[in-house]
Amino acid sequence: MKLTKEEKEDILSKYNDDNTSKKFLIHLIRHYHIFESNFQDTLIKNLKFIVIDGKTRLLEGHKKTILNKIASIEKDNWPDIEESVLRRTIKKFLDGYLIDTE
Repeated sequence: MKLTKEEKEDILSKYNDDNTSKKFLIHLIRHYHIFESNFQDTLIKNLKFIVIDGKTRLLEGHKKTILNKIASIEKDNWPDIEESVLRRTIKKFLDGYLIDTE
């Protein structure tokens, strides 16, 4: 599914600075590698994967599971951030990669 520029901006607009943490977002970008597969021989679209604890996991269609996994790993490392802000920042991080398809 291709999203228009307005739809992408609308999705990302729900994450403002009041309900996300910039420091934690930078940490996520640096520590959780996301990459895209290149299936050139098939008709399958390129799939996005994330590496968590040395394991590669499919990102698309598994956002909630990945969110819970990252939150459980990171919540003890970031006690000064509320859990709701932590989870919202992880969602922003994942949505940023999921909607960046073009």
